[in-house]
Amino acid sequence: MNIIKSSLVLALVAGIGFGATVAQAQERVYVIDQRDVVVKSANGLCWRTGYWTPAAAAKDPAGCECDKDLLPKEVCEPKMGCCSWRRCRRSEAVWREDHRRC
Repeated sequence: MNIIKSSLVLALVAGIGFGATVAQAQERVYVIDQRDVVVKSANGLCWRTGYWTPAAAAKDPAGCECDKDLLPKEVCEPKMGCCSWRRCRRSEAVWREDHRRC
């Protein structure tokens, strides 16, 4: 009877560990190597997983590195806060260039 209980507990623990690994792998939409770096082709393109969508790529930490042109601009380039040119400590010409849309 002890052997059956031990086997059942071992199978349950192994199943929980496998489920956690699969869930963690599904969070990333780009292929990640052992160094936790996005795998890229010889041309510098990122390898995507089967779970890749534009919405998921926007949430992935490597999304802006790999697919910046496909993601909304707000995701990769947060809007700068507007400030007066005196507070920015830049020349007025530089400030005007940076804050054209303010």
